[in-house]
Amino acid sequence: MSTARQPSTATPAQTRVREEVLAWGGPRPQVPPGLLAAARQELRAAVVEQHPEAGPRSLHLATALRGRGADGAPFDHDRATVRGILLARAFARDVERGHGDDLPALVAAVADELAGERPGDPASASAWLNAADHSALADLRRELVDVLVDVRELWPPLDRDHLDVAVRPSLRVEVAPGPVVVTVRPDLVLDSPRRDERARSLVVVARTGMPRPREDRDRVRATALVTALATDRVPFRWVTLHLTDGRAEVEDLEAQVLLDTARALGQRIAAVLGEGRQDTTWRGGGQR
Repeated sequence: MSTARQPSTATPAQTRVREEVLAWGGPRPQVPPGLLAAARQELRAAVVEQHPEAGPRSLHLATALRGRGADGAPFDHDRATVRGILLARAFARDVERGHGDDLPALVAAVADELAGERPGDPASASAWLNAADHSALADLRRELVDVLVDVRELWPPLDRDHLDVAVRPSLRVEVAPGPVVVTVRPDLVLDSPRRDERARSLVVVARTGMPRPREDRDRVRATALVTALATDRVPFRWVTLHLTDGRAEVEDLEAQVLLDTARALGQRIAAVLGEGRQDTTWRGGGQR
């Protein structure tokens, strides 16, 4: 990202993010030869070992990581999960708009979009939003605005004219014959316009609520892996951004971690394809 204009900062926290999280102007590692091909093969092999003929199936990465449980019960949304979805989406939208929008209007627009996505699905976040009363929704929106005011003090506005900024891109990767497809929407993917043998992209996953160190780590690694396979761009770093306290957990590229993550994710996908009757305990890549 050294070819991009340096993000301007107005607060000490923004300066720290620019230097310690975005690593602006720092050296970028070379991509190990054949890393993406090897990771793709590890992922595919782990799925095919258990399900050589799985048939057409599309899984969101969150479903693959979470599973449906031994009883096959779907995931149920509540205020906390809907708050997390809205906060992450509002953060990404605010980055996309360069912190230029009125925050109450931005949060209201994001909430309206989510409410209209799957209103007929009783297990969806949309259904929870549409069933909530007006006062509960107003309170939730005010809370989100308060958090985003603090996040703006942390995250510098990005110059999108000189940096490739993908906000919640919809990405998909075929992981096994059938086809078996995994989809993912990372909150942010930042990349340099420069194309060479070095890893130059950065993957950001926003988190809310109580930190869950192992689960958070495994989620961001899996997101970075699927993003790399979908874009053919190996990230030099992946970041878990805890929006409620402004803390960022950073991990730099290590080839073996991505390969271990590919194997572990493939095993989890195989378990989900088995309708949750197998062990769905996530054993993430690496133990750093």
